[in-house]
Amino acid sequence: MLKYLVIYASQTGNTQMLAEEIYNSLPVSSKEKKLVDVRSWHGETDAETYIVGFWANRGSCSLEIIDLLSSLYCRNVALFGTCGMGAGSRYYESLEQNARVWLPDSNRFLGSFFCQGKMPIEIRQKYESYKGKCDDARIDQFLGYFDEAASHPDRQDFMHAHMFVEKVVEKAKENSLEYA
Repeated sequence: MLKYLVIYASQTGNTQMLAEEIYNSLPVSSKEKKLVDVRSWHGETDAETYIVGFWANRGSCSLEIIDLLSSLYCRNVALFGTCGMGAGSRYYESLEQNARVWLPDSNRFLGSFFCQGKMPIEIRQKYESYKGKCDDARIDQFLGYFDEAASHPDRQDFMHAHMFVEKVVEKAKENSLEYA
């Protein structure tokens, strides 16, 4: 059994970049950790600690991440992810809570880390097409989110990801699983 499995779903590549950064910052050898795209994972790899990443999908995680979280029992679990629609602790807390709903109670939750992620240009074009047809103040807010997210994840996000990993590793040590 691995010590850490970093498993993620990434629609645009943002969450994959964050997953790679998290994987590389884990202070164990490559024999004790693995990085996997959830779409290529078929349950054949198990770990003491799962660090699960996803892109925000309408305020929660995608179905494949729901399936993964629902299948975990008696493991350490941490969440991470990216979202384009705004940055802020309240929104990040709601992402965490909406994903944690799928995690069975037998698991030990170790925390979460979320940051903004850039969105495809088609999203901006879609928002722009609504100008004059909808509440322009709301459309301007969405365009602001798009522009703000354009440089993310960035160096500071990666630094925060490293700090997140340090906390996860420490909590995992405190909650080390015992197997017969």
